[in-house]
Amino acid sequence: MLNVKDRDLVIPGQLLGENLYHDLNCFRENNHVYSSVEGMVRIEGKRVKVIPSTGIYIPKEDDVIIGVITNVLVDIFFVDINSPYNCSMRGEEVSKDAMKKDLSRYLKVGDIITAKISEVNEVYSCQLIRPWKIEGGLIIDVNPKRVPRVIGKRRSMLNMIKEKTKSKIIVGQNGKIWIKGGNVDLAVRIIKRIERYAQTRGLTDKIAEILKKES
Repeated sequence: MLNVKDRDLVIPGQLLGENLYHDLNCFRENNHVYSSVEGMVRIEGKRVKVIPSTGIYIPKEDDVIIGVITNVLVDIFFVDINSPYNCSMRGEEVSKDAMKKDLSRYLKVGDIITAKISEVNEVYSCQLIRPWKIEGGLIIDVNPKRVPRVIGKRRSMLNMIKEKTKSKIIVGQNGKIWIKGGNVDLAVRIIKRIERYAQTRGLTDKIAEILKKES
């Protein structure tokens, strides 16, 4: 039995229902399922989960991120990925002879990259692969928990923004978004609007109307 509806906003400890299967951000006591965070309920049949309204970025394997090089050692880079957890990248990702070369020739402290998370251990420290150096453009921050809304189902929201603004956009799962070319100002305003109203029904249609008028 459900005590909430799909897309309801809930607070930590709020009863979601009884005799339910549960996924993310929920906990069970006897047959009762409660929310462990503040966020929005999503229901599929008898399965319930809660999408947090706010929170830090927790690395996950295969996530694409945008990060900043913070240190370069003999055969490894350390990268700030907008998370409290450590992140590094092997020198072999930029040179086959990493031990024999000065890695700062390829990437130096302060450089911004986009890369993919290949490994995450039990304490959420992670490894990156396939780096690409970002140059020019603008980087904005959004709540990492709102990134799925910016991307949309099957990348529908992101593709619409790209098409209407003519901007190149890379969305990092860690809440960093790179925008270059086209109508950057419009792209930024639209993304920030999505972040602010992420839990609003019919948001995609509203964003489409704004883009149609302003692009």
